[in-house]
Amino acid sequence: MKRKKSLPVIMVLMLLLLASCGRSGSGSSEADDIKAFRSTVDTFNSRIVEIDAAINSIDYSDPSYRTDLTGKLSELNTLFTDFANVEFPSDFDYLEHLADEAAEYMSNAVNGYNEAFNNSSLSTEAISSAYEEASVNYANAFKRIKVIMTFLNGEVSQDANVTTESGTLTDK
Repeated sequence: MKRKKSLPVIMVLMLLLLASCGRSGSGSSEADDIKAFRSTVDTFNSRIVEIDAAINSIDYSDPSYRTDLTGKLSELNTLFTDFANVEFPSDFDYLEHLADEAAEYMSNAVNGYNEAFNNSSLSTEAISSAYEEASVNYANAFKRIKVIMTFLNGEVSQDANVTTESGTLTDK
């Protein structure tokens, strides 16, 4: 993983997290389920930032870096899986499938990274291919999270082909 790839993702998530803090619905107070959901989303975002910081602090000259990296990626995978299992309030249920897709992409990414980093029987070309595919899956997972956060903040995503009626998202 390269710091350059994850830094923009983290910056976007931090901005979205900060923008969602204190945001309320149409009334003076949100329903309890929406408050709980927003708290879950805030915790999810905070954990992403923590895990990203840990990944970026890994010393790649240390012989155990692969174990450290795959451990952090596994934490990220668990985080995405847990988020996919969250029940979205009815106001946001059209976004729930994106959380499921994000979890699937992250799972595929982590599996690919594990294969690239830990399968010593792979050729250099196979390692490169596994790493590239994992990187694409990783980016697609975060793309979905970004879209979710954008809509949760009452905005329309400008960088993805998304419609709220069908909930479709295409990868470019």
